Amino acid sequence: MPTCQEVAEQATEYLEKAMPRRERLGVWAHLRVCPNCRTYLRQFMGTIALTRRAAAAAPPPDDEDRLVAAMKAARTPGAD
Repeated sequence: MPTCQEVAEQATEYLEKAMPRRERLGVWAHLRVCPNCRTYLRQFMGTIALTRRAAAAAPPPDDEDRLVAAMKAARTPGAD
């Protein structure tokens, strides 16, 4: 059975099912008995979900250009 550190290091592969079945079963078995790793994996999955939502919510390029221009215009002269 993998250690907590190994489970954390393999979290992405585990979630993507990109590891051999035997290793995946080892991670699964560890998660069954380790509440800390289950919590870590839930938080990791939440981070992935938030990142996907943030990427999907990116402003259109013209809005981004206007925002950057407004921020540059608002800078205090001589602040560089």
